[in-house]
Amino acid sequence: MTVEVRLTTPDRLDEVLGLPVDAVSIGQEGCAAKLPEVNTLRQALDRIRQAGLRAGVVLPAAWQRTSTRLVDLARDLAEQGPLTMTVNDFGTAAALTDTGSELAAGLALMPGRPHDAAQAPRGPLEEPVFEEAYLHELAVFGITALESEAAAAVPEKSGLSVRRLLDVTPLAWARSCPTARHHQLAPPDCANACDRPTDMVATHRWQLGHGHREPIPVADRPAQLPLTVYGNAVYAGTPTTAQPAGDVIIDARFYTPEQLAARVTSPRRPVSTAFRSFHG
Repeated sequence: MTVEVRLTTPDRLDEVLGLPVDAVSIGQEGCAAKLPEVNTLRQALDRIRQAGLRAGVVLPAAWQRTSTRLVDLARDLAEQGPLTMTVNDFGTAAALTDTGSELAAGLALMPGRPHDAAQAPRGPLEEPVFEEAYLHELAVFGITALESEAAAAVPEKSGLSVRRLLDVTPLAWARSCPTARHHQLAPPDCANACDRPTDMVATHRWQLGHGHREPIPVADRPAQLPLTVYGNAVYAGTPTTAQPAGDVIIDARFYTPEQLAARVTSPRRPVSTAFRSFHG
């Protein structure tokens, strides 16, 4: 098992380099405006390598206006030394297959969740299921690592390593950012607001069969998980209680320094020993 800590910026890098981790990655899946500029990333990745750890950069899903810049940034960083590049769309993956860096499929490339509202209308989130055909497509793009939530069903496949995100489940990424709208900011000025979490819970749902919004019935409300919004990404808190299989990823945003230190040293123990709340 390897333990990777994920940072959106290098602001907590000193803290993380003092912990018993195997890898540190910088970035997030949602928005290019949040990604640190290239010189800041170069310096941070060099520090990670000098500490003897696997260095990674997480490239957000590329919209048309950001795709060229993201690919140029990734190629620049790949020339500096060994690097894992986590991609969150297939176009970026296709553009980086010749860099010699390890390519990982990011959390935004997870498949959808199976569900049957008739059988389990009030059930919890169903785990994503990775089909063999999907894993084959990843291999076509030169992807050799896969990121998933802790409970996702992933068939064993030769040449593909799986890294599981502990304690939180990514649910969605919005193209029109709710955080930017809330703070009445536009890219890139909104970047500093991305790491200010907003907690919420669903009170209404869209009734597809009738085409209108309706309040969530009282009987369904206990199943509505508390949600946390970071930037344009929505997460549910799903503390990992079972021993994870294989390598793990710990997103530092969801832990205070004390919680992070405890979680890093106890990924195999029940989550209650390390994970208390998202924001301390």
